Amino acid sequence: MVLTGEVGTGKTLLLRRLLAGLPQRYETALILSPNLTPQELLPAIFHDLGQTPAVEPNTGIGMDRLLRQLNDHLAELAAQGRRLVVVIDEAQNLPLESMEQLRLLSNFESDTSKLIQIILVGQPELRDRLNRHELRQLRQRIAVVEQLQPLASEEIIHYVDTRLSWAGATRLEISRPALTLLQRYCQGIPRLINKAFSRALLIAYSQHSLTITKAILQEAIASLDESDFFWENGLSNTPSKPQSMTAGLL
Repeated sequence: MVLTGEVGTGKTLLLRRLLAGLPQRYETALILSPNLTPQELLPAIFHDLGQTPAVEPNTGIGMDRLLRQLNDHLAELAAQGRRLVVVIDEAQNLPLESMEQLRLLSNFESDTSKLIQIILVGQPELRDRLNRHELRQLRQRIAVVEQLQPLASEEIIHYVDTRLSWAGATRLEISRPALTLLQRYCQGIPRLINKAFSRALLIAYSQHSLTITKAILQEAIASLDESDFFWENGLSNTPSKPQSMTAGLL
């Protein structure tokens, strides 16, 4: 399986929710630092499983022995009616040799089913890498390809309302111009929504305001040094060093 999405769209959060909700019949290994050679990838999987990688007496870690160890572990899981799920985040950083290693891992299967499920998660560049000619065999084995899209305008409103509700902010209001500006600024990227709105809440608190106005949100974004956004949107007169937040806190 392959999941791609722009920076800040919530891929890693989605992964953690997925892993937390999987039934007990799945064992999971999560690789967060994928810039690994084939000789490093398998030991990283074993370490996340809480196992010690097999080591050759004289030559150190050997690929053949590691593959036999993995095969034995997968066979044990299959006897228990379980399966291994390997999730690799930021997979666009995987060396080509390691991607080829993943193809070999996908060969582990019984007479009736696959013994291992591999999920690759990364930025849109991951699709470009998978389209390379030398990875065509791996590409043929991918059963599901999905792309995590930025939030639509109505989803942004629902997202903000939901987070404020969870935080107990029942009296706080957001002006329509402020929401419009937030939509233009964040372009549906949840991380940018969190970043701008958290700063806006701080500024509103410093001004004793129960309404997030367009002026407050402009000041919040300016304080995050997003000058390019202001020039592109005709808001360049917004002060680049907001004073009210500091004055209010003092």
